[in-house]
Amino acid sequence: MKLIDKTAIITGGSSGIGLETARLFNKEGAKVIITGRNEEKLEKAKNLIGENVITFKMDVAKVEDIYKLKKFLLEENIKLDILFGNAGMSECPSIFETDEKFFDEIINTNLKSNFFIFTNLFELLNDNSSVIFTSSVSHDMGVPGDPLYSASKAALRSLVRTFAADESVLNKKIRVNAISPGPIKTPLTEQDNKEMQKLIDEYIENTVPMKRWGEAEEVAKAVLFLASDDSSYMTASEIRVDGGLSEI
Repeated sequence: MKLIDKTAIITGGSSGIGLETARLFNKEGAKVIITGRNEEKLEKAKNLIGENVITFKMDVAKVEDIYKLKKFLLEENIKLDILFGNAGMSECPSIFETDEKFFDEIINTNLKSNFFIFTNLFELLNDNSSVIFTSSVSHDMGVPGDPLYSASKAALRSLVRTFAADESVLNKKIRVNAISPGPIKTPLTEQDNKEMQKLIDEYIENTVPMKRWGEAEEVAKAVLFLASDDSSYMTASEIRVDGGLSEI
């Protein structure tokens, strides 16, 4: 097992990529802390993951909740070896229908949250820890109809480089990397409208070189690589799990 005696925290760990990563980390021997906004979903996820799991209800977009998380970790005397900043949102009104409220919501969730998660939990990270953030292959692609999601993920990719180069981070030998998924089948990508889902599935098949959706488990395996010593000479880097979408 690759994560024996390691403690990992995963934001957005109650579904999708976060949940599958938590399950894999747990299988590889890690103690896992997952965060999410919905208590019921967190408890369901905890039962799916297995033993040695802690849940913490919070909204990452609220900095005061990040302070509460840090207070909890300090009170429980929990130090971290892996930080996976995964929580995010991708709802996307058109450019000209986007108001200030929505602008702030998506930027706060996808970008601001990760900045403050990192800066507030940094002192709790052990030397030689691994930090991973979920960006997206859309960060350097033009994605019509999805401007704020793409922009927030581009900014997060930039933050990964900046965090990795910081002297305090290098002194603690902490590695900071990004995972950038393409089209991944998760609860967030499922449509209630069956006809709409069919159209999206056809679009994925015609657009992605591997002609299919990716699975959350496939992303989780790449996150495990970045979290473990297998990637010991990688920092400021990015792994794209996108079926070749951004490269071919």
